[in-house]
Amino acid sequence: MEIDGKMGVHLDGSIDGGVSRLEVIEGPSGRRRRTKGERARIAVESLMPGVTVADVARRHGATRWQIYDWRKKLRAGELL
Repeated sequence: MEIDGKMGVHLDGSIDGGVSRLEVIEGPSGRRRRTKGERARIAVESLMPGVTVADVARRHGATRWQIYDWRKKLRAGELL
């Protein structure tokens, strides 16, 4: 969701539809820009034993699908 085209809003909802956290990301699109190194580090973190992709995604403000994509790119050597 954008407000005046300048600010993005990320809502982390719960099962009952309530909002447990509101995170405002400033900038033109509200998107985070991560370097290849940051994406690689997050992907490696998600591969550690006992860690879930969902937890890593939540911790870093990413989606599970982004993490899966970064893991695939890491394995292919595209994030090195």
